Amino acid sequence: MNKRGFTLIELLATITLMGVIIAIGVPSFNNINQRIKNNMLNTKINFITEASILYGEDNINELENSSKTYNNYKCLNIIVSSLVPVYIDSDNDNKCLNNNSDYKIGCIIDPSNKNNYLDQMKIIIYYKDNKVKAIVDQNNNLTCS
Repeated sequence: MNKRGFTLIELLATITLMGVIIAIGVPSFNNINQRIKNNMLNTKINFITEASILYGEDNINELENSSKTYNNYKCLNIIVSSLVPVYIDSDNDNKCLNNNSDYKIGCIIDPSNKNNYLDQMKIIIYYKDNKVKAIVDQNNNLTCS
C-alpha cells in the first residue's frame, strides 16, 4: 500500500519541533546581535582613543604648556568631533541628524544605539611618563582642570 502525504500527527510533530527550535534560536540571535553592536562600540572608542593620542602628539607643545591637570598630569580637554576629519572619519558622509532634525557635521554614530552620537563625548589627553595618553569619557564625568 502506497501512502501519499503526511498524517496529521506527523505534521503537528514537525510544526511543534520547528516552534521549539525557533523559540530557542531567536533570543540567542538577539543576544549575539547586541554583543556584536557592543563590540563595534568598543572598537570605535578604542579607535577614538588612538586618534586622540595622535592629536596629543601633534599638539605636544600645547599639552606640555597646559595649565590644566588630570591626576597631577598636564592635560587637554577636547571632544570627539574636534578629531573629525583630520584624525578620524565621520559616519554617513559627514551628515547626521541632530536632536532638532537638522544636519550637523562631524558626527560619529553609536553602533549600539543608532539614535545616539559619540561626537560630543569628552576626551582627556594627558602627558604621563613622557607619553601622550588619552581617556574617552563616555559619561562626561572626568575633568581636566
